[in-house]
Amino acid sequence: MSHRDPKLFVAPPPDGTAEERSDAELMLLASAGAEDAFEALVRRHLARVQRFATKYLGAPAAGAEVAQEAFLKIWHARRDFRPARPFSVYLFTVVRNHCRNRYRDSQRASHRHALPDGGDASRSPLDALLEAERHRRTLAALHELPPKLKEAVLLRFDQGLDYPEIARILDAPVSTIRSRVFLGIRQLRARTQEDEE
Repeated sequence: MSHRDPKLFVAPPPDGTAEERSDAELMLLASAGAEDAFEALVRRHLARVQRFATKYLGAPAAGAEVAQEAFLKIWHARRDFRPARPFSVYLFTVVRNHCRNRYRDSQRASHRHALPDGGDASRSPLDALLEAERHRRTLAALHELPPKLKEAVLLRFDQGLDYPEIARILDAPVSTIRSRVFLGIRQLRARTQEDEE
């Protein structure tokens, strides 16, 4: 058995056997040292994790770093995994904690990350410009939300998780999560409308 870290950015395997297994099965195999099983999990979830972390932190480079740190942490703690909760809940709990730590550190250093620009090349230049500006305003407003509201909104709308899953990730009652999502959306609307005026 190898004692190195698995490759986080790997090509798909020649056969689809690992890809057909559930997250829990792959994680249990990984906990026994099967690097290919863990690499399949990374391939399956890396894009989602990077998207969440990038939007949480407001910077693609920071999002990629957090994703890598989170998967490395999970790899090193793989023997502690218990399939009593879904892997996605476990994964986003780890990712959220890394994002919060990174955000807190950046606030202490008074360093703001640049927000990525959005856009769609298939539209006319004017449409693309307007869409990019709306996207920029929304991301800027999202970045200004308090962390508890931001993470609830991102997990609900960016990751498409349901309220009970989010409640498990954030360790809060479902009613609290619903309130955070509602308040987050209300604040996003208010902030983007202020920008338009």
